[in-house]
Amino acid sequence: MLLSLTISLYKLCRSFSMFSSERLSVPEYVSRLQNRRSVPDPIAVSPGLSTDVRAALDAALPSLRAAIRTLKEAEETSNLEETRKGIAQAFQLVQEAWVLPTVGRQVAEEICNTIRLEGALDLLLKLLQSPEVEIKYESTKLLEQILTSENRDRVARMGLGVILNLARERDDAQLARSVSGILEHMFKHTEETCSQLISNGALDSVLYWCRGTDPTVLRHCAVALANCAMHGGHACQRRMIEKQAAEWLFPLAFSKEDELIRFHACLAVAVLAANREVEGEVVRSGTLELVEPFIASLDPDEFARSLLDSSDNTQGRTAADLQHLLPLLDGARLEGKCIAAFYLCVETSIKSRQNNTKIFQEIGAVQSLKRIVSYSSNGTTSSLAKRALRMMGEDIPRRISPAVPNWKSGEVQTWLQQIGFTAYTERFQELQVDGDLLLNITDLELRIDLGMTAGLTRKRFFRELRELKTYANYSTCDPSNLADWLGGVDPRFRQYTYNLLQGGLERSSLPRVTEQQLQVDCRVENGLHRAKILAAAKEMLQAPPPCSACELQPEGPDVFISYRRTTGSQLASLLKVHLQVRGFSVFIDVEKLEAGKFEDKLIQSVQRARNFILVMSAGALDKCMGDSDMKDWVHKEIVTALNGGKNIVPVTDHFLWPEPSSLPEDMRSVLNFNGVKWSHEYQEATIEKIIRFLQGRTCRDLSSSPDSL
Repeated sequence: MLLSLTISLYKLCRSFSMFSSERLSVPEYVSRLQNRRSVPDPIAVSPGLSTDVRAALDAALPSLRAAIRTLKEAEETSNLEETRKGIAQAFQLVQEAWVLPTVGRQVAEEICNTIRLEGALDLLLKLLQSPEVEIKYESTKLLEQILTSENRDRVARMGLGVILNLARERDDAQLARSVSGILEHMFKHTEETCSQLISNGALDSVLYWCRGTDPTVLRHCAVALANCAMHGGHACQRRMIEKQAAEWLFPLAFSKEDELIRFHACLAVAVLAANREVEGEVVRSGTLELVEPFIASLDPDEFARSLLDSSDNTQGRTAADLQHLLPLLDGARLEGKCIAAFYLCVETSIKSRQNNTKIFQEIGAVQSLKRIVSYSSNGTTSSLAKRALRMMGEDIPRRISPAVPNWKSGEVQTWLQQIGFTAYTERFQELQVDGDLLLNITDLELRIDLGMTAGLTRKRFFRELRELKTYANYSTCDPSNLADWLGGVDPRFRQYTYNLLQGGLERSSLPRVTEQQLQVDCRVENGLHRAKILAAAKEMLQAPPPCSACELQPEGPDVFISYRRTTGSQLASLLKVHLQVRGFSVFIDVEKLEAGKFEDKLIQSVQRARNFILVMSAGALDKCMGDSDMKDWVHKEIVTALNGGKNIVPVTDHFLWPEPSSLPEDMRSVLNFNGVKWSHEYQEATIEKIIRFLQGRTCRDLSSSPDSL
């Protein structure tokens, strides 16, 4: 017990040094970590708790009961000072519990449950309505820390209106730090709660805060949006898209300040993209393309250590939380697979420290990770899946050749072993089942010829075979690329590629195929799938013929945004979203262009754009000074815009204008353009002014001086 308390003290001191600005001030006499013994009244705790958990609770619960008594007595006497003291006492005890190694989650959950069972949660909801601002601030901080599953239930039933009222106070920066955290928790309660929160403006508040700069609020917003996407169901995902959440996730995913913000923003947009109903709108937002490059740049162990250093994430995620990653892991989109594999890799690192890696087998993640290793051609995703499996102590399967139609019988044997059908390898080998026969195999042949008599075993086999057919590469026998067309209709439909090819179909003949031919000749047994394929085939006839001139010269964006990465990325991303949600098409470099084509692509984008916004952040033009060889990217973009006669709109933010003579001659005239000074507090008004400049094309004023900008 002494060791446990010593570790608690160390963790507490470290967390105080890291998060002192977010914590309540606590009188010295409050600390429960002094080595004193008392004989408290018994308090009921959950049965089956370990000795270490009970020891920690024996130390914490008496102090917690005292804090709750203080709160109740203070309410009766309207003693504000005692109320603040009681809140501070409870806050410290909860914080100490969350950072305990190994047993922290269990201890913290028992403390949080005790707060509810002793009536303090209801009292806290009442204090949130206090006219005393400091009481309200401190109550929201405590509530944010105690929203375990059972406490979320209570708040959803008894206090959701209180939370919604707080969320409407959007411009109170101090309140937003805690209320955004409360919403982060409540958005993962139930689909019904998510729907109520969205209907009553909570999502609007979260999206409003996304345009801010406070990292604590932005972190809560990113997690809140990820939770809403993961726990809210398809209806809430549709409403998120209607409120342009995919666009507002861009500044969070584009942020260079905080990896946790970027990660949860990427997770949110990947979850939204997994919904086929809204996938197209998510892709058009431009946020999705940030996911895979960002995940590829991260190290899972370092990311796990950063989570362990945060009191909010010390214990990792619950099994219920992790289970929501499986649809991404098993889905069709690369971004979803990539971020889910990374998340599981990080959680494996955390859970291995807790000796709890069995959780991944229990939720079914192990088989999904093995499937990725076997089939995925993406190096990042496959590497992350292997790493997670290795830390889990699982065998790592070999990658299966995707050219399934060309498999020999030996490759079929390898596949059978990897999917757990080793008992049937001898019979498959005896009958010389190769890739072609495997792709054409029927239930009758599996039962009669190959001796797989158990019906459930055959179902499991065909489930694995469908997965194989979906991932297979048919390029050697699919000259018209029928596989990709089917995948475009629905990723699951790639499984029918070989059947359609064997039936003599190619893309050009699809509009003439009948339902009977699909069912009988191509063995597409699912009637709904046949209907979707036929509907998509008919659309091919109605589509206008491609215009070669349009293909050669696609329409350019309305706006190209040029910015200095080190100081201007946050403002550039905000400008992109503000303009995009108002109907402008915007190009912003997201560092995903292929090596060797970067310069050409970037310059072409400037040339094709009708307007050129230049983000003048602190030091934005410093690297242009003395750049006679035009090696700097911002310099190149400015010169291209000037030479192309673009409508140039400078947007300044903490920018000091240089002497014209310090800049290369080919770009000096950019100082003669009128522009807009960015106001973070009055973003809407600033954007409206920028739009007038974009629409009016009246930005250039040779008589104006830089000081007037």
